[in-house]
This record gives sequence, C-alpha cells and structure tokens, in this order.
Amino acid sequence: MLHDDVMRIDRMTRRLSSAHRSTRFGLDCRSALGEASPGASIAYRRCTAEKGAWALIGDPDWTDRMDKRGLDPLGMQNAGVALYQSLLPGISNVTLRMRYYGYYCWVSDAYARSGASDEFAAWRSWVRRAEAIYALVSSSATGQVGVGGVEWADRRLALKEDVIDFAEAASNEAGVVRYLRQSLGVFGGAYYSQMVDMGLFRRGEHGIQRATNGVGLETASAFRTSIGPAVEALLLTSISSARVARADLSRLAAIVPSAIPDVQYERSCYERLLFVPAETNDRDASRAASLRLILITAQALGCRPNGDMVRWHLFAAAPLAAADLERQRIRWEAYQCQDLMQIAAASLLDWSTELMGEFDSGRTPAEIGAEVQARLLVSAAEAGCKADVSWASLRADLDPDEFDYRGAAARLISRRGTAEGKAWDAIRLMAALDGRVASRPELSQVATREFKPQGPARSVTTELAWLGQHADRSIHEVIASFVVERVVRRHSWVAMQKLRRQRDYTFLFDSRDGRLVRRSGYPPVPTNPRLGPAIQFLEDIGLIGRAGVTERALSLIGATK
Repeated sequence: MLHDDVMRIDRMTRRLSSAHRSTRFGLDCRSALGEASPGASIAYRRCTAEKGAWALIGDPDWTDRMDKRGLDPLGMQNAGVALYQSLLPGISNVTLRMRYYGYYCWVSDAYARSGASDEFAAWRSWVRRAEAIYALVSSSATGQVGVGGVEWADRRLALKEDVIDFAEAASNEAGVVRYLRQSLGVFGGAYYSQMVDMGLFRRGEHGIQRATNGVGLETASAFRTSIGPAVEALLLTSISSARVARADLSRLAAIVPSAIPDVQYERSCYERLLFVPAETNDRDASRAASLRLILITAQALGCRPNGDMVRWHLFAAAPLAAADLERQRIRWEAYQCQDLMQIAAASLLDWSTELMGEFDSGRTPAEIGAEVQARLLVSAAEAGCKADVSWASLRADLDPDEFDYRGAAARLISRRGTAEGKAWDAIRLMAALDGRVASRPELSQVATREFKPQGPARSVTTELAWLGQHADRSIHEVIASFVVERVVRRHSWVAMQKLRRQRDYTFLFDSRDGRLVRRSGYPPVPTNPRLGPAIQFLEDIGLIGRAGVTERALSLIGATK
C-alpha cells in the first residue's frame, strides 16, 4: 500500500533528521538508518566560529544531485534504453565520429609495432598522448566536431607556442591542466566497449586493450594507408615525444575526423564494418537495418535529418516492402511508443508534485487523488474532452492514425506552462497509444516481445495493461488512480531503491506525518536513442549530405528492396 511506503519514508526522514542534529563533525549516519539501508554520510563544513562553538551547515550529500534532468524518477526509461541499445549496437551517444574507430585501431597497432612495454601504465600514457595530439590537430584544422579534449586544445593553441609540449596535459597527474580527466581518455570512457561490440578490440594480457587480428588490424591498415607514411612517421614522433611543432599541425591534418578520403579503401572499410561485417550476427544485422532506415529517411525527407526527424518518420512511415526493414521499423515504432508513454507518465508525476506544492504541509495521497478527479472534471470542457465517460470511450473516440503524437509530446516536454495545464495532453496521448497498439497486432506483438514484464519493471506494455483493466471506469477515476498508484507510489518505490543501493536521495517529495511535501518537480524528457552519432557516422563516410542521401548510398538502400 502507498500508505505503508509513505510511513516508511516518514520514519527514515525522522531518523535522518535525528542523526543530523546529533551527529558530530564528519560522522557517518549509517547507524541512524539501520542495517537495512546503506545510509548517507553527512557533509559538514565549518562556516564560522561563534562564541567558541562551531556553526555547522549539514545536508545529506545526495542533495547536490537533486536537479538531474535525466533522473528517470519512475524507472520507465530503462525499457526504452535497452531497446535502442539493441537497435544500434556498436554506436553510443558518446561515440561521436566514425574515424575514431580507425584511429584507435591504428593507435593499438602502432603501439604493438613499437615494441613498447606490456605495462598497462605505458599503454595508458600512449593512448592519452594519441588523444591529445588528435585534439590539437583537430583544433588547428577547425570545424571538427565531436573530438575529445578539443576545448583544451583550443586554449593551448591560443597561447601561440612554436612548440607544444603536451606531456603534462596527457599525464594522469593531479593538480595539472589535463586535456581530459578520464584515466583512459575518450577511448576508455566512450569508444572501447562499442568497438568490442563491433569486433575491433579485445582485452589482451596485462589488461591492455588490443585491436583484433582480423577486422581490427584491417581497420588499422586502412587508416594507415589513408594518411600515408610521411604523416604516420610525424604522428608517431609526436605521440612518442609528446611534443609537436605548431607548423606541423597542418601537416597532420590528414588524420582529422572529416578527412576520410573518397577514393581510398578506408571509407569502404567503415562501410563494411557498419553494414556488412565479416562475421555477421544478430546485433550486426540490427545495426545495419537501422542505418538503412536512416538512409531511407534522409532520402524521403531530402535533407540531412536529425535524430528527432528520424524517429518521427519511422513512427509514422507506411509499411516498407523489404521484410527485414519493416521488422526493424516496427521495433523503432515500439521504442517511440515506449518513450511517449514514459513522457506522459512523467508529466503526470510533475502534476502530482505541483499539487503537493500548493500547501506548505503538502497533501496526503488520498487528497491528491481527489484533487486530480475534481480538476479534471472542471478542465475537461476547456480541453474539448469529457472526464465522466469511460476510458474505453476516450480511446474509441481518438483515431490512433490521425492523432497528433508529435504535437502532444512537444507540449509535454516544453518548459512553458504548468503540468496541470498539460494534463489532458498526457491523458489523450496515453489513450491514443492504447488505441494504436490495440489496433496493430504486429506492433502489439513486437512491444510484448521487446518489453517483457520483468519483476517490478514498467514499460508501455505494463501501463497499457493496467489501463485496460480499468477501461470501464470513468476517465477522472482512472487517471486519479493512475496518478496515485502508478506514478506517486511508483516514484516512492524507485527513489527508495536508489537510496538503498546508490545512497542517492532522489525523492521529489518528502513525507511528514503521512503527508507528501514537494521537494522538486520533474519536467519530462525523451530518451536519446543514439541516432545523432549514427547520422554523423553516415555523413563521415559520404552516405548522407545536405540534400539527403548521396549516390554512394543508393546501392545500400536498393540492395534490401
């Protein structure tokens, strides 16, 4: 019961408050929370000494993290994230340029050829120096987006040094100005795991990541051929010495992300890697199908699309003739349905916190439910809806093919207006999704397969199933119950798990004597399904341009018709 959850939060809050008052400087308050909860250390700082006593300012150390806009307070984004990871494996939201894949393979091969140490520290130093020189060259060339450390490089080049010594910047020493703080740079923080997924890298002895003997070394060779022996020799010298003459940066311009040659086989190597890898598996096939769908979208729109344009085009597109692409398109449609549902639910959560915030003492869950019902009955006419008809009636009145999903979603994620003012947008969006999935057996099957109920996990399928169980009740009753049971209670459970497991206090409301008192709201946000980097990769290898697809891309689209 929600009441039990509220009372448990209330008891924990009281314990924390008691610990806060009685804990000495620097003491951990784990004992105040009990063994069942991990607790949280109380961070104090001395702000002044007054009459011989410490003036203490103490807050739980999690409070600095309250304003994360990607917090996922309902735990509903996970299902969509898991799906888009399988739709574009080998590409992530932080792998920003295709040529890094070839560069890192070359970096690994060059390290091995140099007869370097098998100590991990030496390899790490090599990687960091390789990234620092890449940033310097890219900054010098200008116009190179998606390069790690380029902000540092911009500042360094502004010093007008004739010779740039970047040994210190590429080190892992604390207290110095480094090009990046991550220990293994962009390679370790972003690219390595995705290159493993593509078969380019493996973990070797002593923990050193190595390019694979097949496709990894082939990709290294393609990069080496493109830049030529003179550039390679200068690049090796710059990495080894951690020094580069400013005049030599232009000579190294052949290595930058946008300089993949049109006529040499490096570009073909990347194309094979993305579309026709040597050892194709289901994940490779999924990535290739998604990339072809992006090309089809660019062709249909006649421009270089952004990620938002692609996801909406695939959501609304007519069925495709190629069976493999149509299956993949429906998976993207299911992902979009999932993302729209989590946006709608998050908007109702934001509304519930607004209702709590109307009184300093907050509201009880029962009061929230009653207020939702009353306000929906009042606002229905203005929204062009009826709150006293059944959920099934609302779903039947909406045409799931003609409904303006995009407009509804845009209003829900907009910072303008109040959550209460958007409540009917959320309700109608949920009803349209309900009708869409119910009327499309193939979409329903894909959604059921991709979002299998697993324990307490929530997704579009679990929420539509709940709405289906209450379809004969009036809308104002259904939404009031949904807000209390599926939104407020759900957030309470999700935040409790984060408190127990991660020591993060992410509650959007506190419990005081059984009443829920607002701490913060939560403007809903869509997830980001890797489409931006994927589009950039296709542009990097000459398949997408300003006018849409290039001649080179037509064969890839036609090959699957």
